[in-house]
Amino acid sequence: MRLDADDVARSLRGSWRLMTKGAEALPELDLSRDGFWRSFLAFALMLPATIAILAALRLAAGLSNAGGLFGAPSLALSVAAALSLAILVVPAFLILIRPELVQSPRFTSFVIAWNWGGIVSASLMAVPATVYALGWSPATLALVQSAFFAAIVLRLRYCVARATFGAGKGIAMPLVIASVVLDYGVIRGFGLL
Repeated sequence: MRLDADDVARSLRGSWRLMTKGAEALPELDLSRDGFWRSFLAFALMLPATIAILAALRLAAGLSNAGGLFGAPSLALSVAAALSLAILVVPAFLILIRPELVQSPRFTSFVIAWNWGGIVSASLMAVPATVYALGWSPATLALVQSAFFAAIVLRLRYCVARATFGAGKGIAMPLVIASVVLDYGVIRGFGLL
């Protein structure tokens, strides 16, 4: 099982288009069993976002990036683990509260769309981190920019939940709220706040 460039491009485009097309964009994602497992392999695509966010967090912690990003290995591991866990924690939470969801094709579609959307989300959050790490914006402006991009991420999460579970189920908004709480717990747990 491997990822090729066409799969990656189609899946990233499909997850982004969930915000404008809703459930109509789901067929752009590979919703098969192999597509499910490939959506986890795609976490490797978060490496550029991880590096950008790590550089920004190092600056915020008063560490210089001039000597290299991996001078504080525990911080680097914390950032990588937190980004991955922030994506995985919501499906795990759903399984915890409703174990029968595992058998549902909607849940499988949700996990696939959520994983690809998570990669898009990490990339979005890397934009203000990069601008800050390069010294192109002060910390306060970077914080405002991060809030703007976080709003887009929340919109994407809402659209993923709505497209996969259905508009009439009333699941999308509670899921977004749960994702914010769970993200906060993950970030706090790794000491990144």
